[in-house]
Amino acid sequence: MDFVIVGGGAIGLVLASKLFEHGHNVEVLVHSKEQSKAIQSGGGLTFINDVGEEKTLPISVTTNPQNLNKKAIWILAVKYHHLQDMQLLFDELPEETILLFIQNGIKHIEFARDLKQKNILMGTIEFGAEKVNSNKVIHRGIGIFNIANFKGEAWNNEKCQRLTAIDLPISFSENYLEMLLRKTIVNCLINTLTTLLEVPNGDLIRLSSHHRILKELYFEIVSAFPEQKNMLPFSNIEQICKNTSQNTSSMLADYRHGRKMEIDTIVGGVMVLAKERGHDLPMLKTLYLLLLALEGKEE
Repeated sequence: MDFVIVGGGAIGLVLASKLFEHGHNVEVLVHSKEQSKAIQSGGGLTFINDVGEEKTLPISVTTNPQNLNKKAIWILAVKYHHLQDMQLLFDELPEETILLFIQNGIKHIEFARDLKQKNILMGTIEFGAEKVNSNKVIHRGIGIFNIANFKGEAWNNEKCQRLTAIDLPISFSENYLEMLLRKTIVNCLINTLTTLLEVPNGDLIRLSSHHRILKELYFEIVSAFPEQKNMLPFSNIEQICKNTSQNTSSMLADYRHGRKMEIDTIVGGVMVLAKERGHDLPMLKTLYLLLLALEGKEE
């Protein structure tokens, strides 16, 4: 089966590696010519799996979307603010091309809804991934790859079903919005606090002061989304922090590398949905403003 991975970040590179290892044809579209050159000159992408085994995979990489297979399944593993710069690419893809969006937050819903493609999937990732450099990535721990139909019935397609054979636990969700909201709340809790406190995920449960903040923020957020209490109890948040204890959250990594943080995509998205339900979330709003200040922006 043919797959195109759009995005040379940690998640995109891990998925490319897993798909390639299981015999699929994989092409990766990256923005940076330097990254493309690094992978090509190094003989491929260096992949360290979840048990520490390292290998170099000769995965095809390009910066030119015109070279890519338009009949493949396209997995969009870029951040929301990069999607809008890719509108021309989506316009050029056929209506029949199957798209799978993997973004933090929920803002990409409106973007995907306006696309002409007839079969679109949404996905969320619960496993850890760390990009060491342009051509080296680490898969940190097994976690669920959640997938839901967004437009059409793509998941019933035999092509998509082959994703289940990539040595990752895959769970199909009947409700894409609930799936995305669950992941967004997790990111809103962990990304926000680890960035402001500048700690790895595990410190949110290891340190009593951090754990208290995490717990209070959790109960404020779920007060606006009571249906999430059963699907996402606080014990699940603690378990995620434990499973990814050594991981650096994506938002903290972006902050440390001077990249644009997904503040509005993750935190802002939750605040908007909560406000629509009549909840202001004062604690989360304060953290949102602190993140904006950290990034040097004003509301």
